[in-house]
Amino acid sequence: MSNMEDNEVKKKPNVAISMAAIGRYIEDNIVEPVEVKGNGRRFVSWGLNNGYPDYLLNLRNSVPTLGSVIAGCVDYAVGNGVTLDVRLSDDSFESVNRYGETAEDIVTKLADDLFMFGGFALQIIRNNAGEVAELYHLDLRHLRTNEEKSVFFYSEDFGQRYLRPSKMVIYPKFMRDGEAGTSVLYFCRDFRQVYPSPCYRSAVKACEMERCTDDYHLNSVLNGFAGSIMVNFNNGVPEDEIKAEIEEMFTEKFSGPQNAGRIVFCWNDDKESATTIDSVDVPDFGDKYQALEKHSRQEIFTAFRANPNLFGIPTEGNGFSSEEYKSAFDLFNRTMIRPAQKDIVRAFACIFGRDCLRIEPFTLSEGHDTTVE
Repeated sequence: MSNMEDNEVKKKPNVAISMAAIGRYIEDNIVEPVEVKGNGRRFVSWGLNNGYPDYLLNLRNSVPTLGSVIAGCVDYAVGNGVTLDVRLSDDSFESVNRYGETAEDIVTKLADDLFMFGGFALQIIRNNAGEVAELYHLDLRHLRTNEEKSVFFYSEDFGQRYLRPSKMVIYPKFMRDGEAGTSVLYFCRDFRQVYPSPCYRSAVKACEMERCTDDYHLNSVLNGFAGSIMVNFNNGVPEDEIKAEIEEMFTEKFSGPQNAGRIVFCWNDDKESATTIDSVDVPDFGDKYQALEKHSRQEIFTAFRANPNLFGIPTEGNGFSSEEYKSAFDLFNRTMIRPAQKDIVRAFACIFGRDCLRIEPFTLSEGHDTTVE
C-alpha cells in the first residue's frame, strides 16, 4: 500500500452507529390462551402468567368496536326481559340471592361472560335440606379448574406471581343430587380445552390493530415535535446518560400540542459547533390508517358474524333502514343470539331439573311504556 493510500485510510473517521432493537408487537403484547398443567398446582393455568382472561378484559376496555359489539350482544341476549318461575328457598320470585339480584341480573352477567370469554360459571348454594337457596354469577377471571373440570378454585389473586393458598376458595362441581353447601356449574363452549375461547379469538390481531391505531393518533396529537424536526448536536458524542438527559429536556419543553410553532434557541461557542435543525418530511399516513381502521372493524364484525347495522353503524355508502336492520338481525339472532340464550336456559334447567327460565325475544319496541321509574 502506498503512503498516499495509507494516509487516506487513516483519515477515515470512526463511525459509531446506535440502533434500537424493536421487538415484534405480537410476541411482546398478545397473550396466547395456552393451558399449563402441573407445575405443583392443582388447577390448570389459563394463559401466560395465568392472565389470559385479564388480557381479554383489557382488550374489550380499550378497543371501542369490540366493547360495543359485546355490549350489543348482551342486550340482544337478555332480550325484553327474563322470567324465572322457580321460588328459591326462603326467598321471593324476584330475588335469587341475599343481595337482591334478580334472574335478569344473573342472566345479563352470564351473557356478558359468554360473549367475552366463551363460557360462564354459576355458584349454587343449597340449604341444609339440599334445596337451592341462592344463585350467584362467578367471574371467570377469578375461576380456575383442574383438567377434569371437577374441582374449581376461586381467587382474585390469580394474576399475582405467587398465589397463597389462603387466598383461594375451593368448590366442587355441581351435581343435581348434591348435598347442602356450595358448588359450581361451569359451562365451556370449547370442548377441546379446559377453558373457553371467545368467538373473536381469530380477530385478536384486528383488535390490537384498532388499539394501536388509536394510540398512534393520540401520540400524533400529544407529540407534535416527534418526527417533524431533527436536532443535530455537532460538538461530539456524549455519554448515554447525557444523551438521555438532553432528550428528556427537549421532549419536556418542546413536544405537545401547546408548543406548535415555537422557536428553538441554541447557544453555541462558535459556528463550527453550531446546532443544526433539519425539517423531516413526514408522509401523511391518514389514508393508510383509515384503511386499517376499516379493516380491523370489519374483522371484528366478521368474527361475531354480525352486520355493523345491528350496532347502529350504517353500511358504508348506504342508509340505515328498518328493513335492512330486520334482515341482518334475523340471521344474527339465529346464528349467535339464540344459541347463547339456549346455553343459559339449559344451565338453569340443569340446576332445577326442568325448564324454568324464559327470555323474552328482543324487539326494538317493547310493546309497553318504556319510561324508566
